[in-house]
Amino acid sequence: MRVCWWKVVVLCAWTLVLRSDALPPATLGDVVANAATSLNSMKVTGAWRRLSSTVSENVGLKHALRRLQAVPARAARLVHALVDRMRVGGGPIVNTQLGALRGRKLATRTAAQTSYYSFRGIRYAQPPRGSLRFRAPVPLEPWTGVRDALEEGAVCPHRFMLFDTYKGDEDCLFLNVYTPALPDKLTSYNPKLAVMVWIHGGAFAVGSGNSFLYGPDHLVGAGVVLVTLNYRLGALGFLSLETEEVPGNMGLKDQVMALKWVRDNIESFGGDPSRVTIFGESAGAASVHLHMLSNASQGLFHGAIAQSGLALSPWALAQSPRERAFELGRELGIDTNNTAELMGYLRATPSELLVKAGARLTGAPGKNSDLQSTVALPFLPTLEPEGPDAFLTRAPRDSLPGADVPLLTGYNAQEGIILFRRLQRDLKLLSELDKEFKRVVPPALLSHNETVTQKIAEAIRAFYFQHRPVDTRNIDSLIDLFTDVMFLRPILETVRLQAKTNRTSHTYVYRFDFDGALGLFKRMLGITHPGACHGDEMGYLFYFSRLNYRLDDDSTELAVSQRMVQLWTNFAKTGNPTPPVDYESIVDFKWLPVNDTTSIDYLNINGNFTLLKDPEPKRVKFWDWLYENYAQER
Repeated sequence: MRVCWWKVVVLCAWTLVLRSDALPPATLGDVVANAATSLNSMKVTGAWRRLSSTVSENVGLKHALRRLQAVPARAARLVHALVDRMRVGGGPIVNTQLGALRGRKLATRTAAQTSYYSFRGIRYAQPPRGSLRFRAPVPLEPWTGVRDALEEGAVCPHRFMLFDTYKGDEDCLFLNVYTPALPDKLTSYNPKLAVMVWIHGGAFAVGSGNSFLYGPDHLVGAGVVLVTLNYRLGALGFLSLETEEVPGNMGLKDQVMALKWVRDNIESFGGDPSRVTIFGESAGAASVHLHMLSNASQGLFHGAIAQSGLALSPWALAQSPRERAFELGRELGIDTNNTAELMGYLRATPSELLVKAGARLTGAPGKNSDLQSTVALPFLPTLEPEGPDAFLTRAPRDSLPGADVPLLTGYNAQEGIILFRRLQRDLKLLSELDKEFKRVVPPALLSHNETVTQKIAEAIRAFYFQHRPVDTRNIDSLIDLFTDVMFLRPILETVRLQAKTNRTSHTYVYRFDFDGALGLFKRMLGITHPGACHGDEMGYLFYFSRLNYRLDDDSTELAVSQRMVQLWTNFAKTGNPTPPVDYESIVDFKWLPVNDTTSIDYLNINGNFTLLKDPEPKRVKFWDWLYENYAQER
């Protein structure tokens, strides 16, 4: 008689659940699930390996062995599913202004195993489908009963970076909340914890706020409430016809809607709505700074952290967005100059086709061969016509300083390594840059006089390459160039311009220069070139399960992570990354804010944390000279 062993395991587990009165369902379920997982570990024991070796020459036995080997894993998955259903009845319930949500109680995957509460896949706006495509987000309607917030929602449509495949669904406006403590009405306990709202990067075209990359373990373990969110990407989030009907910036307006949800509901999750810090990296960092400059976001946050990006970055604002919208139409097979006809077609086109057509626009030759196309940024934030729902109507430079809140910003020492991803896709990029070097000139330095633009390009080539060719032998020069153009120069320019205003809040600047095992972007893409690449610092703030193998207690990576987490969360709690040292602090220095822009104080983060002045002084001096002599008046 054939016996289905995994069914026996599940039946036994379920019998225990039904007959047990000693343990609550969730606890008993954990025990059973752990037991099933332990069964699965039998696969790698010495006995199992010896058994495997005895049948290695017999095809029939090998087939049977593989089936047997899968038994415990299948049992574990089914028991875990049963446990989840039991938890549904016993998980924490939070009442928001729109309705009740049920979450889970979990433990961090760090050595401390701190308990926290997870509420995932929370809708914050109506699905932007059909007639709502290319429009501002629409608020949700209240609901009755209890909605599960147990699993992350769908991500917004994009091309998945690791495999270059389409991923997502337009019903994607979800956020996740992770909190160390919940209010208790019986005891009138209200934690009122500082809140950190993460806005993910990805060139405004890819990514999500989900825990695949942004695990909450480190930050929530440091005593803050963490919120991560999805927002519309690519053409669906940033296409603009520069009209009242389709003004653009839908993705940024999604973020505003999420921030309003946080303002209205976060106290129910143990957060303090008067201590909200928005933070992000790359496109997320530029978004953070744009929120500082937008009237639509005022009062929704009280601190800002911008990692590797600001609104003055040359890649942060669209050039000729209306023209790009019609280019997208032509890429999809509609050649029209009629706005209504284009919109009707684009609203009827499946999202997957929109994403794929947008990807084909990147790096197009000819008139689009500029700095933004070189780094593949087809759809970006844009200036909008004046209107009640407008997010940004004035150029970022003209909107400074914006919200007078504490700002922490910085860059990675070798940001330009991110170009390797582009080089993997476009093997001709280096030769194209060598032939048409003016593609690296920032928009603010481009002149209507082609001779002047060429003169600027030659000056840049002479400084970084000493007239050597742009090829793999001189790749470090290209890395420095893109680090300066795309990240360092905009940061210093912003800090200097802010100093000329009536801004009173402090600004803190860092330089991340640690090339360790948790460098997120390089490890994800298998890049081995030395240096702290764009995105590498995120592996020290978030728990990325693909990288977070257990670190030795005395490892430099762990020390850097713990200090960065404390600095970032201290900033969220107090507006100062290094408040007075106490017995719990592992930070034994004071991070000075920028006080005198003639000499920029910054924190250099490598194996050590060192307070220094004036990052990359020779390179900064060169760009200061270029801008003083060639910047176009705006």
